[in-house]
Amino acid sequence: MTRALTVVAIAALLVVDGQEPRTVFRSGVQTVVLHATVRSDEGRLVPALTRDDFDVRDDGRLVEITVFSADPQPLTVALLLDMSGSMVSHFLRVREAAQHFVDALHDGDRVRIGTFGTEIALSPWLTGDKRILHRVLREELWPSGGTPLWGAVHAAMRSLDGETGRRVVLALTDGISGPGLPGHPGSARDARNTAEDDGFMIYAIGIEGSPLDASITTLADRTGGGHFRLAAGADVAGTFLTVVDELRHQYVIGFTPVKADGRRHDIDVRVKQPGMTVRARKNYRAPDR
Repeated sequence: MTRALTVVAIAALLVVDGQEPRTVFRSGVQTVVLHATVRSDEGRLVPALTRDDFDVRDDGRLVEITVFSADPQPLTVALLLDMSGSMVSHFLRVREAAQHFVDALHDGDRVRIGTFGTEIALSPWLTGDKRILHRVLREELWPSGGTPLWGAVHAAMRSLDGETGRRVVLALTDGISGPGLPGHPGSARDARNTAEDDGFMIYAIGIEGSPLDASITTLADRTGGGHFRLAAGADVAGTFLTVVDELRHQYVIGFTPVKADGRRHDIDVRVKQPGMTVRARKNYRAPDR
C-alpha cells in the first residue's frame, strides 16, 4: 500500500501563529490524492476553478471526484542543490537564489536542504525556521566532485518518508547525472519507482551547461511536477519563486480507485474549459486487498 492512498481523505485546519487557518489534506487508504497545476495557453496560472471544471479518468474510466480544494497547501520540500565541481562558477548565484527561496516560505511550510557532489548530504532539519535554513546555505555548501543526481533524488524522497500531504523534491543541476555513490541507490529506475509508487512530485531546474537529463524531465512530467531550463545569466531566484508560486496555486483532487489489485494504473486529468492545460501525476499504484 502506498502513501498516496488513504482510507479517507482527511481535511484538517492548520493554525499557526494566529494566521488564518488553511486546509491540509493528509493521505490515508482508499482515496487517491493528486495535485493539479492549471495554466492558460499564455502560461498564466488559472485560479478559482471548481470541482465541476475537472474530469478525472482512471485507466480511461471517468471517476467521481470525492475530494477537492483550491486552498493553498503547506509546502514540504526537499531542496537539492548540485554542488559538483562544474558548479563552482555558479556557486554564489545559486546560494543567493536558494536564500530567496527560503525567504518566500510561509508559516507551515517546511524545507530540507540537500547537496550532491563528492557526497550526498541532506540536512537533518526539515523546518520552516528561516534562520536554520539560511545557516545551512551559508555553512554547508561545498562544490566538488561529480553529479550523482539520481542517488540524491532517491535519498531526498526517502528523507521525507512518514510525512503527510504533498511531498516535493526540487533539484537544481547543471548537467546530466553521473555515476552513483556507494551506499546510495543510483539509477533513474530506482528514483522513478519510488516517486510513482509513493506519490512524490519532482521538479528540476537546469542551470546553463549540459541539458537536463531527459529521464528527470520525463519523471517531472509523470509526477505532475515541472522542469525549467535556464539560459546563460537567467534569473535562478525568479525560477525558484515560480515553483513556489505554482505550488501555492495547485488544486487538490481525490478519487476512489476503480480497482484494488496492487498494480499501477493510469490517471488522466483534464479541464473542461478550452484554452487551459493541466499537469498532474500520470499514474498511481492501487492498494492490494
